[in-house]
Amino acid sequence: MSELADRPVRVPDELLLIHWWRLIRWFSNLRLVPRWSEHRAKLLLRLIRRLYYDGLTRTGKIILICSLLIFLFSYRTNSEFLLFTSTFGVGLLLWSALLGYICRPKISIQRETPNTAVAGQTLASKIKVTNNGRFSLYNFSLREMVVPYARWPKEWSRPHQQSLPSGQSSTLSVHCEPQKRGILSLSGLAVQTYFPFFLTRFTTRVEESTDIYVLPETLKIAIPSLRNIAEQASKRLALGSESAHQGPSLDYAYSRPYQTGDSMRRLDHRASSRYGEPMSKVFEGVEQIRRDKVYLVVDLSLADFKAWQRRPIDEDPLDERLALAVEIGLSAQNEGFNLAALALGPSWHTLEDPHQFYQHIATCKPERGYSEELNTLPDSPLLDEGIHVLVLGRWTKKADALVDRWQRAGILVLVFLISETADDSHSLPEGSHFVEVPTSLTSSTAAGSITKLKERLKAKFTKPLKKEAS
Repeated sequence: MSELADRPVRVPDELLLIHWWRLIRWFSNLRLVPRWSEHRAKLLLRLIRRLYYDGLTRTGKIILICSLLIFLFSYRTNSEFLLFTSTFGVGLLLWSALLGYICRPKISIQRETPNTAVAGQTLASKIKVTNNGRFSLYNFSLREMVVPYARWPKEWSRPHQQSLPSGQSSTLSVHCEPQKRGILSLSGLAVQTYFPFFLTRFTTRVEESTDIYVLPETLKIAIPSLRNIAEQASKRLALGSESAHQGPSLDYAYSRPYQTGDSMRRLDHRASSRYGEPMSKVFEGVEQIRRDKVYLVVDLSLADFKAWQRRPIDEDPLDERLALAVEIGLSAQNEGFNLAALALGPSWHTLEDPHQFYQHIATCKPERGYSEELNTLPDSPLLDEGIHVLVLGRWTKKADALVDRWQRAGILVLVFLISETADDSHSLPEGSHFVEVPTSLTSSTAAGSITKLKERLKAKFTKPLKKEAS
């Protein structure tokens, strides 16, 4: 609560004194000095950036700084030789900048950039550069323009082209690293020429805008096989448990090629020897109709997102939940399932291609989840057939009632929990269709408990030694 965007919202049902108290706390924590991002639009800083950072190379910066120091120290010695040296260094830089401006490039570009990217991973674009000027280009490189929430590669790791004659084309790769989930707007490319002598560089900006959907950072975990979990849960429904209706018996229908996650008991040895590859048996009945499509439900609510807050304090738990949803969707596609629909909150979205799935994941917003009365999950499933996968951050009474109601209707539901806080871990009921995924929070908590246990054991065994020594 230290920025202007964190100003509290007036809640109609609360007392006015509470709202005024929140305003006072927000104003007392408000930053008097804005962030660096709020200074970037100022004219002086833009001028320094273009002339010093973008206009000079490392060698040029060294020459400029040394020339200025020599010029300042020359007044004590009154040496004309030092003054001439300083003038020669500054004149060399001005001559290089003037020659670079005269030979500035006239180019056109064609961009090939992927539609999606992952936060924390490098985004590579293929750029076709065509020289439309009269002069040949010497010693030039490409980089993306200034983009928010992204990093440039180091200057020495950028693609470099030594020469490009007039009228010819060349293809270079440009990299940047997104840092935040959302829509990354790339406004264009900057062509930097280092001619001559790598002292100065002239930057030509070419507008070529495109939007990239950035997915959350990948989780460093292994997702269990969705087919195995669905098979165990469907057997439970087929046998007729208390929370599911009795299904018909399973009869053999046909054989198909083996897929990752198929049970070894379903191998068809005769068909495998006939076709020369592993074949799996497919049965008609309850188990078959639940294996074609996957319907993914993601809870976007955050428990710490209160009614008076304009934005949540920490969105990392939601990003971890969305990253888990992406891993489940990829695992479902790799195992032969069809990702048919996605529910973000109470509304369903049908998916025609994977790009729509990535678009919904990148652009979804967090929802308030401070109360059980808020509607953060869909009330009814999309279809009775298929597998409904529920991704949660905490196990609540509403989620328990929803899963129980869907299972009583004969719907196969798999629940994946990635704990939002340390108190939410180990809260799932027992069952094959309940899976808890470890997070960095749970692993750090476990590491802390192990450290405390070691300290207790160390203190327990060192106390008698101190008494004997005394």
